[in-house]
Amino acid sequence: MRKFFHWIGNIVLAILLILVLLMVGSKLTKSDDVLGFTPLKVLTGSMEPAIKAGDLIIVKDIDKSNIREGDIITYKTNTTAFVTHRVVEVIDEEGNTMFRTKGDANNIEDKNLVRKEAVVGKYIFRVPAFGYLSDFMSKPLGFILLFVLPLFILLGKEIVNFSKA
Repeated sequence: MRKFFHWIGNIVLAILLILVLLMVGSKLTKSDDVLGFTPLKVLTGSMEPAIKAGDLIIVKDIDKSNIREGDIITYKTNTTAFVTHRVVEVIDEEGNTMFRTKGDANNIEDKNLVRKEAVVGKYIFRVPAFGYLSDFMSKPLGFILLFVLPLFILLGKEIVNFSKA
């Protein structure tokens, strides 16, 4: 049983480490995109219950011709804000592909069509409430407590295990 919990702990740690590296990578490169993936904090509840405010979502850059009705996409608006909504209709007018979108919690569809050039990517998965943690981690104290300190603890643990062997 102890071995089982050890494996579960390692898996959770690996997932958290990947998410932290994605966020740190996006901060260090001053780019939203790290290896085709974009981590974003959800600010509103327009996609509830599927995606909640405060969640961290991972969006993957994909071929825009693969976007279908029912997919959740993230796109940039004219104000350079990000919006994550569900595609309710794919429109092809004279070779120009556009998407009609709607938030799951909204009563009406979005006013403007989304051009394929504005699409950042397709929603892959979410980590509940991790967006709040990413805000905290972007501050120096948060970075030290959530990244540097655990790293030193893991290194110390490995040194102890190595010296016992």
